[in-house]
Amino acid sequence: MSVYIRRNFLLSFLASFISLFGSKLLMISYAAYVFQQSGSATLSAIIFGADWIANLFVGIFAAQYIDRQNAKSLLIRLNVVTAAITLLFLAFLGPGMFAGAVVIIFVRSLLKSAVSNARVKALVQFFDERETEMYSPVFNSSLPLAMALAGAVGVFILKFVGFTAVVWIDATAFLVAAVLMVFVRPNESRLEESLRAARAAERRGSLSGARGAFALMARDETIASAVFYIVLSVTAFQATYESLITVIPEVWFHYGESGTALFFTFESISIMVGIFAYQFASRRGMITAANEKRVNMAAVAVSTIAYLAMPAARGNIYLCVGLFSLVVLCGEVIWVHQFKLMIARTPDAQVSSVVGVQTAIGYSLMAVFAFVFARGMDGLGIEPALYADIALIAALVIGWEVLRRRVGASSPAAGPAPQAARPEEVPTS
Repeated sequence: MSVYIRRNFLLSFLASFISLFGSKLLMISYAAYVFQQSGSATLSAIIFGADWIANLFVGIFAAQYIDRQNAKSLLIRLNVVTAAITLLFLAFLGPGMFAGAVVIIFVRSLLKSAVSNARVKALVQFFDERETEMYSPVFNSSLPLAMALAGAVGVFILKFVGFTAVVWIDATAFLVAAVLMVFVRPNESRLEESLRAARAAERRGSLSGARGAFALMARDETIASAVFYIVLSVTAFQATYESLITVIPEVWFHYGESGTALFFTFESISIMVGIFAYQFASRRGMITAANEKRVNMAAVAVSTIAYLAMPAARGNIYLCVGLFSLVVLCGEVIWVHQFKLMIARTPDAQVSSVVGVQTAIGYSLMAVFAFVFARGMDGLGIEPALYADIALIAALVIGWEVLRRRVGASSPAAGPAPQAARPEEVPTS
C-alpha cells in the first residue's frame, strides 16, 4: 500500500475524487428528488442524460486543446469556474424550474467532462511511466467511486437538509479540489515532453484531435478493443444499473431514500473491491497478455449472469444487493483493465484526444441507454427491460469478437504499435 501514499498521487487523487464527488452530488440528489416527486424513471433519466451527453461536446471538440495544456493549471481554473456555476443552481430550486435546472446540470457537466480529460492528461504529466501504469486504474476509478458515494450521501442530505445545502457542499468541493491541486508537483521531464509533443503536432481544426484518435484506433486493435469494452461497461452495465438504483429500492422493496442509499453504498464498496482485486492480481502476474482476454470475457459473462438472475431476487433485498454488487464489481474489473491498456498504448501527445473520443462515445450512448431503459421500465416493467438489456450485451460482445477475428484474419501480420517497454513494479520504499 505504500505506493499509494505518495504525495503526488494522494493530492491528485483526492483532488480528482472530491471534484467528481461535487459534480455528481447535486445531479444524483436532484434525480432522486424528481423520481420521488413524479414517480417517473424517464424524468430521472433525462437528468442523467443531460449530465452524460455533455461528454460528447468536450470529447470531440475540446480534447485536442486539453492535450496541449498544463494539466495542473487547467484543473485549478476549471474547478474554480465550476464552483461558481454550481452556485447558480440556487436560482432554480423552486417549483416549475426543472428545465432551468437541467440546463445548469448540462453546463456543469461540460466543465466536469473537461476536468475528466484534464485529469487523464495529468497521468502523463504528474508521474513517470512506471507510476502512470501503476496509478491509472485507481485514478480512473475515482469517477464511479465518487458517483456511488455521492448517491449514498446525497439522498440523506436531501431528506434531512435540502437542496440548498447540497449546492453549497458541491461548490465547496470544487474549491477544495482546486486548493489541493495547487500543491501537486508535476514530473518536470514528462510535463515538458508531453507539451512539446502535443504542441508540435500543430492541430488547428476543432475536429483534428478526434480524427487523430479514430485513426489511432484503426491502426491499433488493442486500443479499439479497449474503447469498445469501456463503452460497453458504461452503457449496457452502468447506465442501466444507475437507473435501477433509483427505481428498485422503492418499487420492489418500498425502502425509499434508505434503500437508494443502501444500493449506492454497496456500489461504492464493490467498486473499491474491483479496483484493488484487479491491482492485486495484476501486480502479482495473475493477469498476463496470454490470459487477459479470458479474464475480460469471464468478467463480462459473470456480470451478465448476475443481471439475468436479478429478477429472481425481487422478494429478497439481500440477494438483490448481492447480485447487484457482483455486476458492479465485474464491470469495474472490465473498466480498469481496459483503461490501463488504452493509456499504455496511446502516445502521450494524444492521450486526452483518445480518452475524449472514448468518453464522448461512451457517455453519449450512456444517456441513450439510460433513457431507453427507463422508458422500458416505465412501459414494460423492470424484468422485461432487464432481459432486453442482457440480450443486447450478448449481441454486442459476440458481434465485436466476431468482427475482431475477421479483421485479424484478413489483415497482414503486423507487429505491435510502438510503445515503451512494460515497466517494472514501482518500488515500495
